[in-house]
Formats: sequence, C-alpha cells, structure tokens
Amino acid sequence: MKSQVLIIGGGISGLSTAWWLAQQGISVEIWESGSRPGGKIRSHSEAGYLTEDAAALLVNFRPQVDQIISGLGLEEHRQQRDERLSRYIVHHDRLTPVPMLLPALLTSSLWSLPAKLRLMAEPFIPKGAHTGETVSEFIRRRLGQEVLDTAMDAFVSGTLASDPDLAEAQSVLPRLTTLEQRYGSLTMGMFVNKVIKRRRANNADTFSFDNGMEQLIQALVQTPGIQLRTNARALRIQQLKQGWQVQGKIGGLPADLQVPQLILSTPADISSQLLEETDTTLSGLLAGIEYAPVGVVHLGLNSNHIQHKLDGTGFLVAKHNSLPVNGNLWMSSLFPHRAPPGKALLSSYIGGMRHPDQLQQDDETLAGAVLDSLRPLMKIEGDADFIRIRRHSRGLPLYHGQYRARLAQIATCLQALPGLQLNANYIGGVSVRERIYQGKCTAQAVTGNLKQSNSISHPQQILTPSH
Repeated sequence: MKSQVLIIGGGISGLSTAWWLAQQGISVEIWESGSRPGGKIRSHSEAGYLTEDAAALLVNFRPQVDQIISGLGLEEHRQQRDERLSRYIVHHDRLTPVPMLLPALLTSSLWSLPAKLRLMAEPFIPKGAHTGETVSEFIRRRLGQEVLDTAMDAFVSGTLASDPDLAEAQSVLPRLTTLEQRYGSLTMGMFVNKVIKRRRANNADTFSFDNGMEQLIQALVQTPGIQLRTNARALRIQQLKQGWQVQGKIGGLPADLQVPQLILSTPADISSQLLEETDTTLSGLLAGIEYAPVGVVHLGLNSNHIQHKLDGTGFLVAKHNSLPVNGNLWMSSLFPHRAPPGKALLSSYIGGMRHPDQLQQDDETLAGAVLDSLRPLMKIEGDADFIRIRRHSRGLPLYHGQYRARLAQIATCLQALPGLQLNANYIGGVSVRERIYQGKCTAQAVTGNLKQSNSISHPQQILTPSH
C-alpha cells in the first residue's frame, strides 16, 4: 500500500504519531536516520543491571497514555512505582524529604517560618496578568523566594535541564499557570483538581516496563500499518501542488518519495535545515531554539555499602548546594530487577544549563566526581562495581525567552504550508507522556487533512496489534 503519511524521525514523537494514525487505517512510513528507532530512549542490560540512556520512567495523568499502552498490550508489563516512596531534595548538604501534605509542610525543615507563612498566604495573592513571565518571576510572585530557591529551581534544573531565570513559565509550567488563570490561586486550583480526579479516578501514576522504557518503543514499531525504515536520511524536502516530495538516502542508496502529508519529528536544528529552501522564516525560528547537553551516570554498588535506607525515588538538587549532579534516581528502589541481588543502581543526571561543559570530562573523572558527591549524602563506602555513562550533546530543548510567541510564529508559517506538520519535543513538552499526547493531536490534524482532500475514501477498520 502506498504510504499516505511520511514521518521523518523515528523517536517517541514520530512513533506515537504513527500509532495514532494506524488506528485510523492510515498507512504510515517512517524514516529514521539511525540504525534503530526510539531516539534517545534506550534500555541497556549488562551485568544484571538494567539502565536507561534517557527517559527512565513515565509519569502519567493523561488517558491517551493509558489508551496507547492498552492498545499495545503492555498493561501486563507495567512496573508501578510504590507511591509510599519518599521524594528528597538536597538541602544544606543533607537529604530532606519533600512534604507532600499540608501537615508535613508545616513541620518540614525545608523552609523557614516566614516562608511557610508566605506559602499559606498564596490564595490571597492577586491573579497576575504577566504573560511571558519566567519561571523564577512566576514562582517568586506566587510562592515566594524560598520555594523558588529550594524546590522549583531543583525541579526545573534537575528534570528539564533548564534555567528558571530564562525559562518561560507558561511553557515550562503550563498546569500551574493555567490554575492561576482559571482559579486565581494555585492552592485553590489544586484542591479543585484533586476533587475532580477523585471522581474520575485518574490520579497520576509513575511506571516503567519489565524490560525498560525501550519496551514501549519496540511495541510501537510492531504496529500493523507502520513501515519503519532505518538508516534512512532525508536530505531535501519540496512542496508540491498537492503534497510533498522527500529526497534522501536509505541504506546509502538514493530514495525519492511523494506523500500527501509530511511530518517532521526531528530535532529543531534538523527540521530547520530541511526547511531552508521552503521557508526561510520558519527555518530561522527553528534554528533559534536552544538545546542543553545532558548526561546520565549509572553507578552500581553493594547495598550494604550504603547506609541510607534508599526509601525513596531519589533526590533533586537546588543550585545553592553546588553539587556536580542535578538529580539522582534510585532505580533499584523504584522498580524491580534493575540491579542484581544485594546491589543498588543509582542514576545521576548531569549537564544541563547548570553544568554545560560537564559532558566534556572523561568517564573516569565524571564517575569519580559523581560518586564523591553521593558519598556524604548517602553514607556510601567503597567503590562502584558497575559504571555506565551516556552523553547527549543536544539533549533537551530549552523553552527559554518568549517561547510561546516563537511557537505562535511557527504555527503561522505552517498555515502557508498545507500538508506539513511539526511534532517533536520542542513543541508541547519533553516528557514521554506529552510526546504521546502531542502525537495524538498531530495525528488528528493529519487525519482531518486527508479526509478533506478525499485521500480517505472509506473509513477503515481500526488496527490493533496482537500480543
């Protein structure tokens, strides 16, 4: 069957979009320039340890994620995080539990009494009309400086590799900014949402899979109706009267394909290069998106060499602690079979806007610095018996500056390019959850376009893989 849609880029964005399209009976071809799909998502098994090169878990509150996992037959392979596990922040060189309930917040040593009083006053802070606020400006205005310095800085720097002084609040914290606009208060908004979630039974959960996050990628690839081509590099795209022409190389041989609908699920700089001949304005907007280098250092140690109970998910680090890590996940506490019996797997995240040059260090230097920073926090003795380090020089896009305005300009350019869609992690969020959600949004747009152009003459049966 001739492909109706070509997706350039076989990461989670491209694969999830293809899955949603396949459910509508739409034939999809994916060109992935590498030798394997999944982008940066890769699970690696070695010496009894199961490590992740990038995303280590999925935090979900969207029904679309549940739908795709159910459709792929992965429900029985989910590994749920124990919700009783604590979350920690490094505060004054100590691991301090993050309070998740109001009574714990009032007794927590994370914040001073004035900071706690400021937090309790949040419902009385007037709603702002500050579009374009940075994360720092938004959190400081609503919750105070201490919460910004201790908690929110750690979250933005540790999980997004970003800088709260530069990151746009509406782009990085859309749920919080929406709560303020809708309810006038974060506290009131969270309370209302909690009541709604109880009624709908769709509370957030955190999970991975038996064989790691790559199991999701492997299941997506097996979807009927999707043709994946690896070692397939797009070199030139051209707009036609109806549809798009893509020229490139597959396995080193010239390739030429014409399709009604084209989706670019490549990093912003790659998409920029492909669009130079088509729209210089759009190409320039994409070229201006910054990326942060990120890396992960996996250390395997004897459990009896760690005095800390490892009774949590791990920890984040506020910048005033000056540690060489942005955060650390205790993978062997989070999920089963991540380390051999009697061992612990600690995964530390490095680089980002805090330490942009860190990835240039050699493995021995990096591993030594990370382990030395963990020793006093977790009372570690001895050395690691397993080390694995992964680097991503262009790891995560940074939603810095007037980012929503940039995306609006990109959307305006796309209106003049019918049949072209952009779907990658520089639009709509970097998490696996948001990539799946944005994949559905993109698929809906493409399906609508195909129906309008009569490319779909008859409704086709929804396809689901059998497992």
